[in-house]
Amino acid sequence: MKTSNKKKLGLNVVVLIIIFGVMFYVIRNSLGDILYQLKDTPLIVLMGVTCLGMVYQFFEGWSIKTTVQSFSDHFRILDGSITSCYAAFTRVITFGAGTLLAEINYYRKKGLKVSQGVGATALHMIMYKSAILTYAVVGLIVQFPYLRQHFPSLIPFLFVGIIGTLVVILFFLFISVSVNLQVGLTIICDKIFHKQKFRDWVDQVNLQIYSLREAVFSVLKDRTAMMRIYALNLVKVAICYMIPYVCLYQDHPDLSFPLAFAMISFTLILSGVIPAPAGLGSFEFVYMLLLKPIVGTVDAASSMLLYRFASYVLPFLLGFIYVMHDRKNAITEEVEEIRQENDTQN
Repeated sequence: MKTSNKKKLGLNVVVLIIIFGVMFYVIRNSLGDILYQLKDTPLIVLMGVTCLGMVYQFFEGWSIKTTVQSFSDHFRILDGSITSCYAAFTRVITFGAGTLLAEINYYRKKGLKVSQGVGATALHMIMYKSAILTYAVVGLIVQFPYLRQHFPSLIPFLFVGIIGTLVVILFFLFISVSVNLQVGLTIICDKIFHKQKFRDWVDQVNLQIYSLREAVFSVLKDRTAMMRIYALNLVKVAICYMIPYVCLYQDHPDLSFPLAFAMISFTLILSGVIPAPAGLGSFEFVYMLLLKPIVGTVDAASSMLLYRFASYVLPFLLGFIYVMHDRKNAITEEVEEIRQENDTQN
């Protein structure tokens, strides 16, 4: 038992060192420009952007809490915000690979079953995508004359992005609730696997899929809850979309709020459709493509970095605080167990 606790302690220390190492690399190579931009930002703008980022996290937590409440009565808005920030931190240090797993893992820590965590994660993504889709469609309708005059070549891409986002939403709904999909996978697996141990494994997977479908249905059947979750996602996305206007309105008083709002909604829809040049992220490329003709290269770049700070760096830093607190508690607990074992042996 003593050896096991020492191994756990050593593993936690190694994980902590790895986290700091990856953080140093990320801050130096990926987040450096964003953090450097902060020192040249007027205090009132920085406070506004930070405030919007924190309010976004509050509504994100509220949205997640409402999604999870059918599975757990004890899940708080704070837990929802921590879920978001923990996933944001994991996304950065795993370079995007562990985002969904981090969200599911936090749900598991809060007492949810794996199937419930997967269902909550899927619904979280579906509602977020639905809010993005809603604003993109409204923006396209309202700003269509402006787009036809200034960005006519982007209109077909916008339609493709909107359709692609809708397909993603329908796909996640399909895999979450489709009985036919589960039956089809079972038939295929029965034909492929003949050994009993593999068939037992397929049965276990089927039980998990069944539990997942039941978990998703338990939320979907409550239309009032679904409307609340959708409304909360509309609010949180709208708060995030305000950031470019807050960054730009002082130097560009002629910039209208609806136009700035629509441009960031188009950016998120188009970033998965328009290929970016080598060395430049798709979001950054589309953001500059849309905002540079309106406010110039320098202001577009600075507002983009501030948007990234509020939506990317701030939740990452909050997630880092949670992870450090969690690691500290784990290490303290393991040290205490080793001390108690030593006292017992002596």
